[in-house]
Amino acid sequence: MLTFTLGGSMHALEVAITPEMLVRAAKKAEDLGVIKNSILKGKGALAGFLGEEMFLEAFPQAVSSNTFDHDIICDGYRVEVKSVQTTVVPKPYFHCHVAAYNNNQDADIYVFTRIHTDFDRGWLMGWINCADWKSLARFAAKGERDGPWAYPCDCYNLRYSELEPFTKNPDRAKRVLLK
Repeated sequence: MLTFTLGGSMHALEVAITPEMLVRAAKKAEDLGVIKNSILKGKGALAGFLGEEMFLEAFPQAVSSNTFDHDIICDGYRVEVKSVQTTVVPKPYFHCHVAAYNNNQDADIYVFTRIHTDFDRGWLMGWINCADWKSLARFAAKGERDGPWAYPCDCYNLRYSELEPFTKNPDRAKRVLLK
């Protein structure tokens, strides 16, 4: 089930995580194992694959591709999904981030998700084309604090409110992508 959630100036797409999505994501996480430079030493892989499953649920025309550079192909665009776990409903001022060592993947779009730690739901928070990300994202050093949260590695970040919202209007999305 998909629902649009309005929070502040942000539209997020809430996605119910089904048992089938959880099984597929768990299988992919197990097959992947622990990758080099994993911030959570492999423990974040399940959330990462659930983020991909949520995108595939929301956009049925999308196809999983799982390369180093991108996770999904959707309408000809290479999509890299970035996911983090959360215990709370996300807010527009929360940050999304890409690790500095991973900031040069060959994708067209970054999609940012948050996955509830109960693995019962998650949010497609927004998206941005990768060229815009590289010009707009701000650097944060490992250990730098943002309120109670400390960055686990050097990374680039934006607030969710700075992303393009998910919309039911594909023409608007394509215009933004092609600017």
